Amino acid sequence: MEHDDTRRLLGECDLGIQMAVSSINEVLPMVESFHLRQELSNCRRAHELLRDQAQSLLRQCKADSKRPSPVAKGMSWMKTNLKLALQPGDQSVADLMVDGCNQGVKLLHRYCNRYPDASPEARSLASQLIQAEQRLSRDLQSYL
Repeated sequence: MEHDDTRRLLGECDLGIQMAVSSINEVLPMVESFHLRQELSNCRRAHELLRDQAQSLLRQCKADSKRPSPVAKGMSWMKTNLKLALQPGDQSVADLMVDGCNQGVKLLHRYCNRYPDASPEARSLASQLIQAEQRLSRDLQSYL
């Protein structure tokens, strides 16, 4: 059971990280503020480091990394582009990113609860990811 929970939690963390990095990459070209661009770039780097950890742990479990579903990516792309077409600017970028962070935190807590027998390393990674999402959400509040 522990091995399955570990694999599943790591897989969900990896998918969440991929979605986060993809979202950041999607909005960066539309960011006007140097400081907002810097915060998003720093967050992307932090997520990329967490992804390296997730993939290393997945390899140790002999599990494969999966790609986000095309439907989830498509819905995210559509929401982002529609919002920014209707209301361009840093406020809209921050609003989208804060919503994404909040959704990510909620899902990560759900997965931690769903997979209670995951290894301490997998739980630590999930915790680090939650902290990164919460930090970005807090840092972007001044742009709302």
